[in-house]
Amino acid sequence: MTANAIQHYGTLARSPLLLAPVIESFFQGLKPFEKNILLGYLVLPIVLYPPSRDFLENATAISSIRTFCKDRSRIAGLPQRVSELRLTSSLAMQNSIDYGRLILHHDLTMEYGEPSIISNERMEVEVKAARRLASIFEPYNVPTVYRLLGVMKL
Repeated sequence: MTANAIQHYGTLARSPLLLAPVIESFFQGLKPFEKNILLGYLVLPIVLYPPSRDFLENATAISSIRTFCKDRSRIAGLPQRVSELRLTSSLAMQNSIDYGRLILHHDLTMEYGEPSIISNERMEVEVKAARRLASIFEPYNVPTVYRLLGVMKL
């Protein structure tokens, strides 16, 4: 009985519908460029991880991916988290695309579309962190971001 309750809580807490606004806010803060959809798979694993989220909450305009990676505890286990949240990220992005909140172009460029009607007050910190993550990733191309974070495969 306990395992089922824990599994159900995990399902609810990691629901793509609840997490979609986090990914949407990331793309809202990111200028569109080719294949930037691949950065969407990094958002949830970074933003939902407390040490990373804490850094992003306090990030300033001069924060960069190098200052983010300076403390290795922020990216510890990131490849595993990316793998675990890949399906959730895909479903969240697909839901946002279906409802027009994100727009996917033929060159895999993702851009922000219509604002979401759904407001999730419980995820305000994560939404803010995702927007700051976009500004940290902005100067780099996709392969460079993945390499700097130590994620070798999606």
